[in-house]
Amino acid sequence: MEKCFLSIETSLERIFLVLYGKEKLYSKSKNLDRSIEIEINTMFENILAQANLRFADLDYILVSLGPGSYTGTRVGLAAAKAIAVSINKPILGYTNFEAIYNQALIEGLIEKTNTSGIIIKANKNDCYYQEIDNNFYLDTKVLNLDNIQKAISKKSLTVGNYSKLSVLEDYHYCLPKKESIFNIYLSKIKSIHRIKEKELEPLYIRGHYADKQ
Repeated sequence: MEKCFLSIETSLERIFLVLYGKEKLYSKSKNLDRSIEIEINTMFENILAQANLRFADLDYILVSLGPGSYTGTRVGLAAAKAIAVSINKPILGYTNFEAIYNQALIEGLIEKTNTSGIIIKANKNDCYYQEIDNNFYLDTKVLNLDNIQKAISKKSLTVGNYSKLSVLEDYHYCLPKKESIFNIYLSKIKSIHRIKEKELEPLYIRGHYADKQ
């Protein structure tokens, strides 16, 4: 039987929903000019109506765990948990590092055999950073943009959600689209029998999770 999923991401200065059902892939995105709570319920209604589906038709809920806006991540995660509980369906988490990396692969900005760096806006002049070497995810860090050139690998091609980043030469703007979320869904489903059920929490990359450099 065909599986349906709804993905929720609210941490990259937008609300981004992806819905898969009836062998079609849908997405809706809106930059945040009002609170997430005001916008997201209407967007849920619109994307489900577009696919002629109901919440009860969903088999999985996917949700971004960040990093990005910590408040945005928590709101999106709360919404995902509420939906999953109400329809008694599994909830699967993914990171924005995964989503941007997959999108960059799709767009040909990087290759799996390369060393790649994913950069995501944090607060003020800081960014979240994760390096991926030959498709292997390394430790996450918080970096200062003024020192980022020295802090990352010289051979790393970088992508992220800054529209421009003049401090780096080999940098490309990249935001997740519906195709990258679908790839993540397929990857999660393949390994779902190995995923242990646990309470999902936002990815928090400060304190003991990373050393600020």
